[in-house]
Amino acid sequence: MIKRILVIRNDKIGDFVNTWPALYELKMAQPNASIEVFVAPVLEEFAKICPFVDHVIFDNGDDPAIRQAFASRQYDAVIVSRSQIRTYRLVRQLDIPYKLAPKLNWYQYLYRHRASIEVPKGLGGWRKSCMLVEHFLNDHGIPVPPLPTQYWDLSHERRKWQDHYGQQGEERLIFAHPGTGGSATSISPRDFANLLIQVDRQTDIACKFVLTYSGQEISLAQQMYDLLIAQGINVVMAKPLSNLADFARSLVAADMFMAGSTGPLHIAGLHNIPTVGFYAGRRSAPKVRWQTLTQSDKRLAFTPPIGKKTGRNMALIDFDLASKEIASFLNTQYAWQQAVG
Repeated sequence: MIKRILVIRNDKIGDFVNTWPALYELKMAQPNASIEVFVAPVLEEFAKICPFVDHVIFDNGDDPAIRQAFASRQYDAVIVSRSQIRTYRLVRQLDIPYKLAPKLNWYQYLYRHRASIEVPKGLGGWRKSCMLVEHFLNDHGIPVPPLPTQYWDLSHERRKWQDHYGQQGEERLIFAHPGTGGSATSISPRDFANLLIQVDRQTDIACKFVLTYSGQEISLAQQMYDLLIAQGINVVMAKPLSNLADFARSLVAADMFMAGSTGPLHIAGLHNIPTVGFYAGRRSAPKVRWQTLTQSDKRLAFTPPIGKKTGRNMALIDFDLASKEIASFLNTQYAWQQAVG
């Protein structure tokens, strides 16, 4: 009988969000087992509110203490979604009957159980963790449950968070998050603000733009805010929240989320709200690999031209085309609702 399963994913926000489908599969397949995760410190509170997680251990960098924490939980299985040699050293001496790692790097051969995580063309990076979990379930003769269309239903909190962001009447809350979580340069505040201005002018719906940010991104958001206010755009700077968990919950208020920073963009996708992502232009197709968990008909993605000299230059995105597509998308999603209302 499987009582406890540990999933190791101690890296960035977007990477952890991309394990939610795999965690869902584990919890639905083994509802009586304790599904537990090992995550980076920034993710501790957020991981605790994941509906498919029963216990969280965060990576404090103290490897002896971490090994002791793992040992005390008496795991029946560990699934290494983020594989490093350090990870192997953390679990190698532990009496865990089943240890599964992806077929990556030379140290994959240190594990008895290994699984391919080569994602089929056209599917997002979230499939990697699912492939590990499905390998685990198949090895134990456990059926793989079907995935849902939405991973986090906080519709009962939507009105509360709409009030938090100052939504009034029929206006739609369009969130925009400056900065980037990847290797590409950020969209400049001027380009991003001009994009929002064009969207506002071309859409038939009443928009209220909400600028979210973290840390030093506040300066980018402030520049955008000043440019938008000067053009008479209905815009607010987001009210600060105390932690990532509350911010993640609050995104249920959004009617669209736009960002080049994949972490908050992925969190928005958990709510199955429309997402607009701005990605580097590479042959590895990051807009596919890093697609959000929002349903495919609710996702838009834009990149600069593919190439070493052009792919990281976000100023080369066709913002005129992007504004038309975003405005059309908003009209399709929401304008008819306003007409009916």
